Amino acid sequence: MSAPVSKSKAKWGDRFRAPSADALVEVLPRQQIPAFEHARERLRSVDGVRETLGWHGVWNWSFAFKHNGDSDPAVAYLVPDPTRPRLCVTFPDDRIGELPVKKLSKAVRDTLAHAPLVDGVRWPTWEIQSKAQVDEILALMEFRVPADSGLSTT
Repeated sequence: MSAPVSKSKAKWGDRFRAPSADALVEVLPRQQIPAFEHARERLRSVDGVRETLGWHGVWNWSFAFKHNGDSDPAVAYLVPDPTRPRLCVTFPDDRIGELPVKKLSKAVRDTLAHAPLVDGVRWPTWEIQSKAQVDEILALMEFRVPADSGLSTT
């Protein structure tokens, strides 16, 4: 393993030393930073949702996006893993039947269908590849957050 990767993993994986948001983003693979930042901006633009940076166990230091006043789980998590950044949009299992399946891409549908189910919540997680892929994933947010949230899929 090269020195830069181990140094970046050390920032992301050190539970007892909180990194800055910038420090986490700057060590992501260069080609994935635009898509990661796009996801972050889209999630921060949702009315009533706030971003926090915290320690999330296996996801180490990650960004959580919660409705004001909500408890866990967050609406979404952005995981700045220096080797494979990820996006998780939690989804209540009892709302799966309300999804207009034909409006979601096959990749989004399949990941959601096979996502781990914990206490009535599905935890689909995708490796971030592109802005277009992020937009496909965040289309789920239309059905996850209140209709007047201000999040659009455009």
